[in-house]
Amino acid sequence: MTDPLMRQTDFEFSKSFGTDVVVSVKQSITFPLRHTTSMVFHHIIERYNIPEFAHDPLLMELKKFIEQERNRDFLKLYSEALDELTDGSIDVNELCGQLDQAYRKHVSTYAEPNFPDDDGLFGQAYHRVVHSADAEELMRLEQSFSLAVSTEVDKKNAVLKRMDEELIKNTEIGLQKLGPDIPQTITQMQGTHIRNRELVESQWNSCISELKRIQRRDLRAFVMSIEERRSSSGTGYEPTTPPVIYPMAELPGTKGHPKTPQRTTAERHNEPWSQSFTVQLGRQLRTTCNFRLIRADPMSLLNNLGFLSKEFECLDQPNSPADDLAERLSNALGLYSNELNGMVVIVDKRINSFRGINRRLAEACERSTEFHFPDLDCQLASVQETINRLGPRLPGAVNDDTLAVACPAVDSGQSGKSREPAHGDVYITKHSNLAGGIGGLAGGGGGISVIFHLVQDESPDQDEGRIRSGTALHCSLSAILRACFDYDITTLSMPLLLVPSLREHMNVSWRARRAESVFKALKGALMDLSTWRGPTIRSVQFLAPTELSDNELETFGHTINASFLQPVPVIVPN
Repeated sequence: MTDPLMRQTDFEFSKSFGTDVVVSVKQSITFPLRHTTSMVFHHIIERYNIPEFAHDPLLMELKKFIEQERNRDFLKLYSEALDELTDGSIDVNELCGQLDQAYRKHVSTYAEPNFPDDDGLFGQAYHRVVHSADAEELMRLEQSFSLAVSTEVDKKNAVLKRMDEELIKNTEIGLQKLGPDIPQTITQMQGTHIRNRELVESQWNSCISELKRIQRRDLRAFVMSIEERRSSSGTGYEPTTPPVIYPMAELPGTKGHPKTPQRTTAERHNEPWSQSFTVQLGRQLRTTCNFRLIRADPMSLLNNLGFLSKEFECLDQPNSPADDLAERLSNALGLYSNELNGMVVIVDKRINSFRGINRRLAEACERSTEFHFPDLDCQLASVQETINRLGPRLPGAVNDDTLAVACPAVDSGQSGKSREPAHGDVYITKHSNLAGGIGGLAGGGGGISVIFHLVQDESPDQDEGRIRSGTALHCSLSAILRACFDYDITTLSMPLLLVPSLREHMNVSWRARRAESVFKALKGALMDLSTWRGPTIRSVQFLAPTELSDNELETFGHTINASFLQPVPVIVPN
């Protein structure tokens, strides 16, 4: 503990229940306490496996202990401040000045206005432009930029694919030959291929990064010039040096270049099974929320803007250019609004390993320039730095940063090693170039702006499938919903079972228990947040695994009806 004001105190609890049941707890707690009493209580009962009949007396003792320690800290600080004030070691005028400065800094009426930086000015200007008559011109510019980057990415993938095919061909030819040096020759050839492939891929990535940098600079200059001219004249104008905007028939990559559809024709034509629900939270002050149960793979929803237009083009089917512009405009209108779309994805502990859904997200982000947020690799690098700063963690004492305690100091050989997030951790990435998924996310349009990466262990979960209060998944779900309430994320898509994929032990009964526990955990968190933060989340999409049958999905629908209060219409007779 680096803060001199922080101290650790042991909380002890021991009580007999009956003749042969004794519940004993000894937990180290750090003060000043940075968590709620409820969080500390759930952590203790989870760690020590406290039976339910001992919860109430344990909670009463814990509340009494925390209150005593807080009063102790207050009296200590109060007595020290009073002694310093009476013996003259503190200047009264200086103390009054500090109090006045703190008051003016805390109260918004007296606080100095915070002037936005360049990113803030660009965001405000972009928001005004997309709500003006120049929005279509801006969308066409973004469309041309996106297709230019997508064309370069397709070229890079084609070159790498040819190199891989050439390696396979040369390896097969070498295996047909006879000789003692053939294995060594093939090994050398494969090593040379790996080095050449990494070099070629690095060159292409450098060129694509430079293209994105130029596009980001040009679009920002274009938006700021529009904003400047509009503010000076009050009307629209024709820019003196308009950017290059290709006609739809001449956009780069629309002719003479093979396309590889990212989804099959059947996936596009067959609408996924879905069912919608309107539920109410609370008994007196009721809050309405829309639920949607969909059979869909989260990976199929992670697509870049313009993906649907490109897919129609791949299948030689007619598609209006206005569809792509409308999709981009819908995303731009919601980007700086208070109605954002979020999505929960299940990932492993390796942040920078592009496998599974992480790879799909990276491929979608690579195909267009990110104009409003840092690139995905920069955001992941920032997350990795934060995890390294927190240090290794194991379940243990409750401290000021997390419900985990730092491990003992490791040797110098591991001091520079990248840390891994713990099971149940959640990190966030922000995006402006992802499409809205199924039906515009059922929330009124717009793309996916926020992705919550929920970390889970790869080891099979052999428990009964329930998400109990105080567990890592329960706390993670509460944290995700709390972030949605804090940052105006009104539509959230999440895996129904909160698992990356189905395993052998996840049979029908396991899935039923898991879905019921997810609904109950969601209900508790929503009701808790709605009571003191007001209604924010309007729509929640549950993404059910594609392997599930229609009958099982209908069973999940009945579970939603049983878990949540349904609005009953009042029929007035004539």
